Amino acid sequence: MTEESAPEEEIETSPEDSREEVANDTKPEEEEKRKSDVLLNKDIQILYQEPMAHLHKGKIRAYRAVGRNKVVSDLVAFVCHKSLTPRRIASIKYGKVANPNIAKLVTSDTVVWPDTGEEHFCFVYENTLGQPIWKSYEKHPALGWKPDMVLENIAHPIISILMDLRDKDLVHGEIWPGNMFFSSTVSSPQQTSEKIKLGECLAAPASSQLPALYEPIERALASPTGRGGGTFADDLYSFGVSLAVILRTTDTLQGLTDEEIIERKIEKGSYATLIGKDRLSGGLLELLRGLLYDDPLQRWTLDDVQAWMDGRRLSPKQAPKRVKATRPLLLNNKKYIRPELLAKDMWRYTDEVAKITENGELDQWIERAIEDKILKARMDQLFKEMKSIDRGKGYPERLAVILSTTLYTECPVRYKNLSFIPSGFGKILSEAYVQKHDLQPYIEILKQNFIIQSIRNRRKVVDSSSLISKLDTCRSLINQQSVGSGLERCLYVLDSECPCLSPVFDKYYVQTPEELILAFEKICENSKSQALFDRHVVAFLSVKDRKNIDPYMGEINSAEPHNRVLGQIRTLATIQKRASLGKLPAIAEWVAENLEDVYERFHDSKKRADLREQVEAIKKSGDISKIAALFDDPKLYQSDVHAFHQAMEEYQRIEYEKQLIEEKLKNRKDYGQKTGRQIASVISMFLSVFIIVVTAYVTLMKG
Repeated sequence: MTEESAPEEEIETSPEDSREEVANDTKPEEEEKRKSDVLLNKDIQILYQEPMAHLHKGKIRAYRAVGRNKVVSDLVAFVCHKSLTPRRIASIKYGKVANPNIAKLVTSDTVVWPDTGEEHFCFVYENTLGQPIWKSYEKHPALGWKPDMVLENIAHPIISILMDLRDKDLVHGEIWPGNMFFSSTVSSPQQTSEKIKLGECLAAPASSQLPALYEPIERALASPTGRGGGTFADDLYSFGVSLAVILRTTDTLQGLTDEEIIERKIEKGSYATLIGKDRLSGGLLELLRGLLYDDPLQRWTLDDVQAWMDGRRLSPKQAPKRVKATRPLLLNNKKYIRPELLAKDMWRYTDEVAKITENGELDQWIERAIEDKILKARMDQLFKEMKSIDRGKGYPERLAVILSTTLYTECPVRYKNLSFIPSGFGKILSEAYVQKHDLQPYIEILKQNFIIQSIRNRRKVVDSSSLISKLDTCRSLINQQSVGSGLERCLYVLDSECPCLSPVFDKYYVQTPEELILAFEKICENSKSQALFDRHVVAFLSVKDRKNIDPYMGEINSAEPHNRVLGQIRTLATIQKRASLGKLPAIAEWVAENLEDVYERFHDSKKRADLREQVEAIKKSGDISKIAALFDDPKLYQSDVHAFHQAMEEYQRIEYEKQLIEEKLKNRKDYGQKTGRQIASVISMFLSVFIIVVTAYVTLMKG
């Protein structure tokens, strides 16, 4: 991982190297120039035109920053890349570490980058870091420093840092010479008695910026982003490798690739691989041997290191010998005598692996050429379970994964082009989403049992019960098509620090439901978005706080457009109210413009008009909950339905009368004559009665 290999989409806006420190008496023209710089928390100004190239780390860029008021004036800001999830939760523990030999964190937050208008998360530290001991990611140092100087200026400070980090239950993940600094301009302890400072470790996933040389074998086999959180034993190993390359005088690994170095570590062990024929003397030799055990259970702990510092000699631990076959196994014309090396390469030659498995060649090699009863029992159990493995499309790839993690229990899951420690799957998934990689392999991994099987094969160095529970949940989610499920939900379950990666938020860095709503407000202010909720938004909200959205999940997944709209409005209103976010006029405007499907649900045109008027009046207040409340009143729908039913009954009555008339009109002549006779009869009756009454009256008057 080199700075040259970083993607073209770099954040910095100027190729200039870091400049001299900003004087307190800044000239007016310089102050005017800085008005366009990035402001963080009002008291920190990031000078985006002043990158600090010696502190860059791949996609992570460092810039000079200036503090005001009570904030330290000389600062450095590390701007994160969206594809690398920063360690925001770990930063809380890191901020409590009070050690003068580690970069001091001042604050962290999102900032808007001037040229692109995009939000980026950044960490701000006191600028006490000078030049690093070593700069190159590609070349491996052999600095030949004197043991006494290394012990005093490097070993003691790092050990004190590790002890403070252990007290805070925090793994550093970036211990190597490229992240060790002197605060002055010197680059060698021979020139000074100054102790080193350890650089920052929060701007990317743990160990993702660490060269493979400094990682234990099994972690070095994984991709940088897929190495998982790491352990204290991993930090101690990185520390041991750092001491070795600083002390040695010859680089025995010159010209070797990372893959070749890993193979040499497997064959010879880390200590022999790193030191070679160098003759190291002094007390550091015992420390190096203790730290460079490849077996983490045999590796020195911090307590062992503390005992060594106190002058106690420790009984040397016997490193377990790696299993070696009495005869090689041929795979793709390459001979293998160690199961670890075979497991490491299986993902490359899946068809050949399937062939030697099906014809029994692999089983015979394990039984006859390898004297390891535990391995034999493990493989026998696997061969029995293989009867249930799906022989359909992709069988060789699936088989290679299962075999590799059984042959070499600490081997990463290596499937197609992916390689990761089980706890690192969430990070490579979020990276794949940002980089727009093909997501099908990730779906296939979750549908299979690869990761859980790998966890169960591994020795219990850390508690993995929580991860297994999450993976079980994801296996059930991955086959669900409803909004809020699927791969998107798996992403936020497995990478809890991942921001919302919805395309809606391409220019925003959304970490919480509250920030999501505020980003919606900005989006609605600047554009007339037709849709705010998508699969990412729903999954993100449900994972972050189920109470915000799960009560309305049925509506959001409804086939009826008006139900989906109401579900979204109620979700927005719930978050606004619970977080006391105040007025959100732009979102209220968006809501008002997207209620047509809801209005159309009402039968009464007058009621629709009344509702439109009420929404138009409420939206000015920016209170989404009041708009939602309009449509939450059951009487509103009951009265509309009741009036509709009455209208339907009246319509049916009129329709019935119409049918009767039409039936009578079928024969127009008969209908007219019959009607005429009826009318004439009625008139005659009335006339007859009238005449009789008048006659009787006249007769009575005469009598």
